[in-house]
Amino acid sequence: MKLPAKETNLGRVLRAMHGAGPMTSGGIRKKANLAPDTAVTARVRDLRKMGIGVTSFSTPHPIQENKRLWYYKVTYLPESIREALADEQSRGRVGVAA
Repeated sequence: MKLPAKETNLGRVLRAMHGAGPMTSGGIRKKANLAPDTAVTARVRDLRKMGIGVTSFSTPHPIQENKRLWYYKVTYLPESIREALADEQSRGRVGVAA
């Protein structure tokens, strides 16, 4: 299993969700710097198809009582993906002052 490239929407969504707490699709979209019409939930579905565990749950919407607000969180990463992300992060920190 390969780590999705950084410049793809799938790669951006995975990196935005990795290590973060529960996030709404709007929060993921903002953190991943995606266009407003990007279907984040479709990318979450793609992550699940890759074998990445993504938990979802809903809460009542704070403003619109007849709606629910959905949250998503990465709960499991296959070892190959986890190692590739750790390697990518460590390479990104080389030369950065503390």
